[in-house]
Amino acid sequence: MSMMYFIFFNLVIYLPFHLFEEAIGDFPKWMYEHKWLPYHMTHGHWMANNLFIYYPMLLVPVFLFVFNNKFVCFGVAIFIWGIINFGDHFFYTIKDRKISPGLITGTLFLVNSIFGLRNYYLSDYFSVYQLIIGVLIGGVLFGLPMGLCIVLYKFFDKYIK
Repeated sequence: MSMMYFIFFNLVIYLPFHLFEEAIGDFPKWMYEHKWLPYHMTHGHWMANNLFIYYPMLLVPVFLFVFNNKFVCFGVAIFIWGIINFGDHFFYTIKDRKISPGLITGTLFLVNSIFGLRNYYLSDYFSVYQLIIGVLIGGVLFGLPMGLCIVLYKFFDKYIK
């Protein structure tokens, strides 16, 4: 199976399944209570962040990988992002002693990403350099959108109430 299938599966898990799981667990409130964001967002505001910041930031590396296989690090970054996403939900599940909203689909990210990385390792595309760059980009894909949510909070808050 091509690495691309695993990459696309992470995108499919994220929208709509992961967001649905987080929404029913009141993830905007959870993020505020856990100091991930300095503001308590409405569900509409949180969804706008996901649709206009988070998801597009995941699509950019996917398109870079699809259109030029020299950018395999961007495909790897999607797997790393999935693993970090799972790790975040898992950490807080242990810390809070209750299931973090997003843990179930986060587990799907983990399993899919591990299989995707295995596929990458066994492919002709594998290189340690691309893997290291992919790990760095994956970390940025996880952290940067949250920073942008804080910076763009007032912009979205103006339109979504």
